[in-house]
Formats: sequence, structure tokens, C-alpha cells
Amino acid sequence: MLRSFERLRDTANPDRLIAADSEYAALAGSGEYAMPWHWHDCLMFILPSRGTMELKHEGQRAGTWLSQDRFAVVPPDRAHETKAGIGAHSHIALYVTGPILDKFESEIGSLSEFRRRTRTTSFFRCTSKLRALHELSARGEGEAYGQSRIRHGLSSALLVQCIAEVMAGETVSGTSHREHGMMLIEDVKQYLIRHIDQTVPLDALEERFGVSRRHMSRLFREFTGLSIGEFQQRARLDKACELLGATDLPIGEIAFRVGFDSGAALAHAMRRADGRSPSEIRKRMARSIKL
Repeated sequence: MLRSFERLRDTANPDRLIAADSEYAALAGSGEYAMPWHWHDCLMFILPSRGTMELKHEGQRAGTWLSQDRFAVVPPDRAHETKAGIGAHSHIALYVTGPILDKFESEIGSLSEFRRRTRTTSFFRCTSKLRALHELSARGEGEAYGQSRIRHGLSSALLVQCIAEVMAGETVSGTSHREHGMMLIEDVKQYLIRHIDQTVPLDALEERFGVSRRHMSRLFREFTGLSIGEFQQRARLDKACELLGATDLPIGEIAFRVGFDSGAALAHAMRRADGRSPSEIRKRMARSIKL
């Protein structure tokens, strides 16, 4: 099935359309995304923002996992299939026509190396600069003054950076199914740390990441050696120790900040973990700083 550039641009859901003109379009995707075998009459960059995607293409029909640390380039007229992996997912797809590449070539120099490296479907590493532009382009800021123009400028910068990284970077492979699971668990860990002051039930994690409680619990123990509850407790105690050493906050305030009901509850948990109270830990850390 052919999905022409005009069809992609003109029929895109307004909620998905980041920016577009007559030569390129930037679209966001999320949720239970799946697109069966098709091809475009334009070049496509696909960049996961969160989670993973499986990409099948003419050169590798078995499927390749694509994660947020790498992006794919699919040439025009090459059949491919994409679908979201397990867990929460979002991505940006950039659809690029020949005329805009010709314009870039006249403005910034030869793209012969880019054209050579994108004759087949290829994968490239995302640098920190590309990830920053990616994040900015993906944000929805409502109808603020000039927002449409800002989105257009950011997505254009993202496109130029993608081209630069194709020309300068090394091709990489897609991730394996195991790496996909590892990335999911890393996302879960970061979510728990960001919400360290809250009790995060398994039901909330299941809804957030789109993975069953049983499967997530199994993966979490496989990759961390801990249960989700054990990780939450360890992260809270680590953060409490950090605050005890770096601040003079009352112990009760520290307890509240890391999700304990009281200073007594924090002290009880610390004594169970390593036999020391918060006051003892603070004194010991103060002595080590003086030394």
C-alpha cells in the first residue's frame, strides 16, 4: 500500500501533526501504534521518544527493535511495517521529499554521503543534541503566541540534525527483544525515582506502561534482582541518606520528602536496612566531610 507524502500530510490527525509544509512533515505517534506493510514516495526518519518500536523492512523481515537511543531512516519506495513494542510508547516520524533535500544541498553543502548511506534502511545513534531537539519538538504547548512557527522551526532543526548524524555517525543495529525489556524496566525505575515521595501501586504502573503486573514484576526482578517494592524502598533510603548529608532539613521533613509517614517510620526502615538511625547517619556523613 502506497502512502504518499500528500496523504500523510493532509490527512494527519491534528493532534499528531507537529509541523508541515509542501516539502516535509513531522508527525507524532503514541499508544498502540501499528502500521502494516506499506511504502512512501518520500524518505522517512523514525525516532522513538519513549519505549520501543519494531521495524520490519525489505532487508530484514524478521523485525528489528528500535529504541530511543537510535533512529531509523527508510528510503522512498521501500516496503516496511512498524508497530509499538510492549509498554508505553511515543515517537516522531519525519517525512522528507526530494525538493527539501535539494534545497538543503544548495544551502549547506553536498549531501552525497547522506544519499549514499540512506539507499537502504539504516539505523543511527542519537546524540545528546538530537535527543534535546527531539524532546523540544515533541512537546505540545497549546496555542501560545507563535507556537506554530516555533514547532516548525524546531522540527526543521531536528531534521537537519538527523541528516548531520547520518553523515557523521556510525550505523548501528536495532535492539534485541531482551534490550527492549531492559529499556522498559529502566523507564519504570526512573518513573519510581521521580515519584519517590508517593506510593506507586502496581495497578498504576500497569496503566502507565501498558504492561501487565505479572509481566512487569517478572522483568523487573530479572533485570534488577529486586522486586518493585524492594527497589522503591532502597531508592527512598538512598535519597534520605543523600538529604541527611547534603542538607540540615529536619528528619521528619526528609521522611516526608521520600515517602515515609514520619521520622519514626524512616528511622525504623533505616535501622532495619543497616542498623543505624538517621541521626547516626547524619553525624557519620558530617565527620567524613570534615576529614
